Amino acid sequence: MFIEKMSYTPGMIDALRQMVMIYSVLLDSARKEAKSEAEAYKMADHVFTGILGSSESSKDK
Repeated sequence: MFIEKMSYTPGMIDALRQMVMIYSVLLDSARKEAKSEAEAYKMADHVFTGILGSSESSKDK
C-alpha cells in the first residue's frame, strides 16, 4: 500500500490543535454527565460530529 506523505501548513496545524482542544472540552463535559467512560466518549463524538457537520454545511452555502 502506498501512503503519500503530507506536508502541513501552519494553518492546518492550528486548525488541528483547535479541534483537539474542542474535543477535549467536550469530553470533559461529557465525563461529568455520563455514567461510564464509554458513554462519555459516545456523547463527545456525537456533539463533535455535529459541530463538524454544521461547519461543512455552512461552507456549502
